[in-house]
This record gives sequence, C-alpha cells and structure tokens, in this order.
Amino acid sequence: MKIWYQSTLNFAHHPNYEKALAAHFKRVASPGTEVVLNGRKTAFGSDLGGDDVFGSAIMYHTVVAPAFVRSLLAAEKAGADAFVVASFSEPILTELRALANIPVISMTEACFMAAAMSAPKVGFVTLNKFVVTFIEKSVSLHKWKDRVSGIHLIEGEVSEAELDAKFPAPGPYLERLVNGARKSIAAGAQVVIPAEGVLGVMAAENGLREIDGVPVVDAIATPILFAELAVALKDRTGLAQSRAAYRLPSAEARELLAGY
Repeated sequence: MKIWYQSTLNFAHHPNYEKALAAHFKRVASPGTEVVLNGRKTAFGSDLGGDDVFGSAIMYHTVVAPAFVRSLLAAEKAGADAFVVASFSEPILTELRALANIPVISMTEACFMAAAMSAPKVGFVTLNKFVVTFIEKSVSLHKWKDRVSGIHLIEGEVSEAELDAKFPAPGPYLERLVNGARKSIAAGAQVVIPAEGVLGVMAAENGLREIDGVPVVDAIATPILFAELAVALKDRTGLAQSRAAYRLPSAEARELLAGY
C-alpha cells in the first residue's frame, strides 16, 4: 500500500520536522505500507512564510489550493492508494474528494474521529491564532460543535520554524503544550488533539500520550492509520467517496486541471 502524505510546509526550511515525520511513519505504518512525504514547493519564485500564506485568505487560496490539486493528481499518477491532507487548515477537502479516484483523508477529520471514539468532549490545542480560524471552519463544516470543548492557543505563540529548530531539546515546548492541554482540560476536554503537524510529531516522538489521565491523540499516526483503513474498506467492501456528494469531473475537465 502506498499513502501520499501532503503537507502545506516547504520542508527545505523544516529539516528536523521532515526527519521526525519519516521516522514516525516507520513506527506507526503497517508492514508493507509506504508513506510518501511531500511538502509545498516554492511559490512565486520565493518561499513565502507561514504568516504570509495562512494569515491571508487570498494568499492561502492562491498558493495552497493549486498545490494540493497538483499533488493529488501526482499521487494518483504515482500509484498512491490514498491521499492524506496533512494540515489542520484542511485545504479544499470537498474539492479534492470531488477530484480523487482514491480515498482522501483529512488530518483534522481523522484526529477528531479518533478522539470521538475516546471521549464525548474533544479539545484542540494549537500553535498560533491563524490556525484557530481554520479549525473553527472545520468544526462548522463537519458539524462537530456539540462535541468540541474548545480551541486553545499555547501560551506565547510559537512559529513552526522555531519549533523545528528545537526538536533536539524540546523540553520547554512540550511544557507549553502540556500547559495548553491543561487549559483545554479545565474547559471540559476529555481528550486532546495537538492541532499542528510539528506540534503533533514532537508530542508523539517524546511519548506524550496522556496528560493528567486525559488521552492525547497522535496527530501524525492517526491519519496514516485512517488512510490504511480507507484503502482496506474500499478494497474489501467497495466503500469509497460518494459520487452523490463528490461528483467527479469529466475526463476532459480533469485534463484541464493537470495544468492548474
């Protein structure tokens, strides 16, 4: 089985994160599963920072949306069995499912579904204010409002670049995550999701599985395991994306998208 894991980050500037992801994939993927890691390529001749992309709706749409369309088409061409939208911004999920012939797994959705199997009330803990807006959008899209206890920022905003640099000595940053999770727990969370890829892999790599008896979702392993499940369901039961919900474009229209 081949799973294409598509991030919104450019890994040229996140080498420690890239290495940690690759190592974690090997630990959690089933025997025979290959996870292909891909990041966002340079746009407009220069690499835009996260604040430039995620802090601006027009830049996000212009940079991220076409990157994910191209990546999905590349994944299918490369023979991938599933495609993971590996961002808590959950870019163009509906559109990708309407384009894909393979299962499309959302990191946000997979983590929430896993958390919902653990407890009735789910809390999100994230790195910066821009991510909060995207998670709120996902909560609305998936109609989770009654199951989400809150979305909490880690005290003292931390950039993904800063977090990447601190992978060898993560103590202070894990402490911030624990403190953020405790705020979430105090607000009613019975299970916590570290809602940022860099944050999630740092927590998982350092064995942070529970805080004060409250489970912490592995935000990296969970979408991989859900992708394996989606492939198995498709192969063994025929379950796939509903074309009543996600209508495929014609072959001619799909050809046009190849140049998107």
